[in-house]
Amino acid sequence: MQYIVSGRLCLYIFLIVGALISGSSAQHRHGYPTPPPPAVPDAPPSPDTRATASRLDIVTMEREAKEMAALASSIPGDVEQLKKGLLPSSAIDKLKRIEKLSKQLRSHIRP
Repeated sequence: MQYIVSGRLCLYIFLIVGALISGSSAQHRHGYPTPPPPAVPDAPPSPDTRATASRLDIVTMEREAKEMAALASSIPGDVEQLKKGLLPSSAIDKLKRIEKLSKQLRSHIRP
């Protein structure tokens, strides 16, 4: 019988001590942990890359501007055709293309 009493007593002591230890060492986190910084930081683009990209943008802008000017110069002829009652099938397509090119040029100009 002494083994039963001392066994129960040891069990109670073990449970109480375990509860005290686990309650005091618990980690409470609010939210997710922050990730570590990258091992290799991103290098800024080299000046050569920036210069090449700006040259390509200028070449693209010049090409788009020339195309838009050529399309715009053909519109008065289409308007003359409209006066005669004829609707050139390409007139609407030209106007849509001019609109698209102007939007692209605006996006290149705005930073």
